[in-house]
Amino acid sequence: MASGDERVGRMFGNYRITAVLGRGGMGDVYRAEDTRKGRTVALKILSDRFWRDERFRTRFERESRAAAVLQEPHVIPIHDWGEIDGHPYIDMRLVDGRTLHDLLRTGPLAPARAVQIIEGVAAALDAAHAAGLIHRDVKPQNILVTPSDFPYLVDFGIAQAAGETGLTMTGMQIGTWNYMAPERFRDEPTTPAVDVYALACVLYECLTGSIPFPANSLERTMSAHLMAEPPRPSVVNPRVPAAFDEVIARGMAKDPRHRYPSCGALAQAARQALSAHAVTAAAPRVPRNSPPAAADHSRPAAPQGAPAWLVPTIVGVTAALLLAGVGVVIGVVASRDPSPASTASTPSTSFRTAQQPVSSNPRSTSPRTVTPSEVPLGVGAPPPPPIPGPDANGAVCRDDFSLINRSGPGTRARRGSAETSCHFTRNVLQAYWNQHGDASREPRKITAPGAVDCRSVPTTEHGCDGSNFIMMCAGHPGEAFIRCTGGRRAVVYLY
Repeated sequence: MASGDERVGRMFGNYRITAVLGRGGMGDVYRAEDTRKGRTVALKILSDRFWRDERFRTRFERESRAAAVLQEPHVIPIHDWGEIDGHPYIDMRLVDGRTLHDLLRTGPLAPARAVQIIEGVAAALDAAHAAGLIHRDVKPQNILVTPSDFPYLVDFGIAQAAGETGLTMTGMQIGTWNYMAPERFRDEPTTPAVDVYALACVLYECLTGSIPFPANSLERTMSAHLMAEPPRPSVVNPRVPAAFDEVIARGMAKDPRHRYPSCGALAQAARQALSAHAVTAAAPRVPRNSPPAAADHSRPAAPQGAPAWLVPTIVGVTAALLLAGVGVVIGVVASRDPSPASTASTPSTSFRTAQQPVSSNPRSTSPRTVTPSEVPLGVGAPPPPPIPGPDANGAVCRDDFSLINRSGPGTRARRGSAETSCHFTRNVLQAYWNQHGDASREPRKITAPGAVDCRSVPTTEHGCDGSNFIMMCAGHPGEAFIRCTGGRRAVVYLY
């Protein structure tokens, strides 16, 4: 069978191949005419050197099914797939565009343009995660950008279903080293957090024109991803707002639990970093992997009673060094100390606890009336008892969820309705602190990912933000907690 350039000008079943569009790890992509349906398509054919290998055939089929299942605008639609003369192929829409890798050959992108592209890729990844798929190979070469800057995420050939056994060969890692999360080098379970990490690496490259950790050997690349502090794009490219440093620091956090809860959350933070006020607004919320040189603080231990999934496990010297370099993280880990030095924020503190009532402000010089929204959290009736029994996914919330390294009102979450899943309860707690950075009775809107795509739910109380659910949160007079409602009768109590 012909391969490579030899296919050009020949028939492949009912396809007349007219040009080579590109070559990937498992196959070649051609421009082809579908003579049966009379349309021009992009035709991907598994390489001759792999088509007899059942493992690669399985990966190729996985790509076909994964892309066909994802009805997301930023995933190229699949027309058909199958085999011709024993050679697997994928027939997909032909898109006029260049890879992001090619675009970056001329240098970094303007921050606004970079964010626009990242937002589209994030939407595709969140859709994949909602469908139970993890891409595992997010990189500029797998992002196609049209002349109007509309991005497509391609190459789901090594996507892995959550909980599925990997198809890697002995001694072989799947993915691209320059964008691989630390836990993948340690052969730990793969979660959607690896795609969040890779997307943060891609964002860094868009902003600077360089990969995060340039190295001349695989060993040094691995070491940097495992041990080195995430680089600051504003240092490499002064035209990048400093707020992006915090976005990259959190997106590339060594511990997957410390990253953004979704790719959409990363993209949202990047969008906020574009505005001038984001420099001060984002800084208290996003950690660095090590504190500033002028601030040498010891980190408090995790509060007793925190669920096991929130407590870091230190395995060996390498893991201990990694965790020692990880800074305070809002969403999973947050600082107990609200002092300016520990948050690198402006002199005012944003977190108010019951021990810090409004009237204690030293700048207040005259009495005033305290409104219900200013009554400190923690004062009033406790939240209702937790909902017993398993949720729709079979999970049981035996304990409430809590933030590590931060105590006080609003740092714990409780499942408040039978329709609310344990997974969503945790996500609402993370999203509230990720998006607001403090606890308040004031009405606030948050967006949080659920176990399914919000758009697949027939009715929602407050609507959807892409694949995420919109939740409205507020404290009420006489209650010592915040009530968050939304989704399909979802209720989460923060206390």
